Amino acid sequence: MEQIGKPVNKNRQIWIWTGVGALFICALYSLHSILMPFLTGMLVAYALNPAVARFEKWGIPRAVGTSLMIFGVFLVLGLLLCIAIPFIHTELLRLAYHVPQYGARIRNGLEPFLKDAALYIKPEDLALLRNVGSTYMGDIITWSVRLFARALTSGMAIANLISLIIITPLIAFYCLRDWNRILGTIDRWLPRPYEAKIKALFIEINTTIGHFAKGQALVCLMVGIYYSVALTLVQLEFSLIIGPIIGVIAFIPYLGALVGFMVSIGIAFSQFPEWSSIGIVAAVFMVGQLLEGYILIPYYIGDRIGLHPVWVIFALLAGGVLYGFVGILFALPMAAAVSVLVRQGLKVYGSSPYYLGPKIS
Repeated sequence: MEQIGKPVNKNRQIWIWTGVGALFICALYSLHSILMPFLTGMLVAYALNPAVARFEKWGIPRAVGTSLMIFGVFLVLGLLLCIAIPFIHTELLRLAYHVPQYGARIRNGLEPFLKDAALYIKPEDLALLRNVGSTYMGDIITWSVRLFARALTSGMAIANLISLIIITPLIAFYCLRDWNRILGTIDRWLPRPYEAKIKALFIEINTTIGHFAKGQALVCLMVGIYYSVALTLVQLEFSLIIGPIIGVIAFIPYLGALVGFMVSIGIAFSQFPEWSSIGIVAAVFMVGQLLEGYILIPYYIGDRIGLHPVWVIFALLAGGVLYGFVGILFALPMAAAVSVLVRQGLKVYGSSPYYLGPKIS
């Protein structure tokens, strides 16, 4: 009878934990509109915990170390936002002002190609193409840039920013101060027969997320610095806006460089009369891709993380569709955790009878 009872108990445990997990995911989805400051605070606490733990080793009480870290980090972020947002707002408005001029220059530059195209396109279609391009393109780009600039100072953006500035530090402080107590509580909730395996799994997940986050942050920082400096040296206008944008978007493979390349080539085409300068801008992006793909990513992230670029892109898109910006923010940590779970599951499957099959005598 004992032999029969054990599988039933295991199946019951599996169903219970599956149900709890499903309820937890449904709750997260239902409350996703208010999760931003809470999840961000937890993420900040997770990132700052190693530094606070080091303060504890030096004899500094955890509450004091937590206060110092939270105050210092959010003070620096607040100063950067106060400096960056007005600068970006001004530069975007200046870009919007110059967009019609850029459109005229691009249209004049494309005129020889349109003349060649007249040999293969009907005159009425070519005239329609010119009218559409000259009438709407500059207005659309100008409107888009102005809309983005107004979004930086709109009421909703300010409300979200205030929510992040006020609530996130509080959540981060309490989570960071009580970090050891929270881990102890979770440890007491773990099923005793699987405690060692679950702890080992969480340690591997923590290591994977830590390596990936540190490496990706360094890659984004260096990519942003490279494009800012390189595009400034070739005297491209708005290089101090384009470079940081590429660095921020660099955590999505190839998207940051693609967006930056399209914007930079468009500005270069309208700014420089000679093709050599446009070629230099294109060369900057070719060198940047080689630097990122063959030096920075292998050195700072490496294959040991186990996150394929396709999996990263899928995780970001899925997170954005399900939870918006919050989903994008937590997509990569969750992707790293899921990759560890999948690898462990495949190991268990590889040694199970379902894979090995019955022994053949």
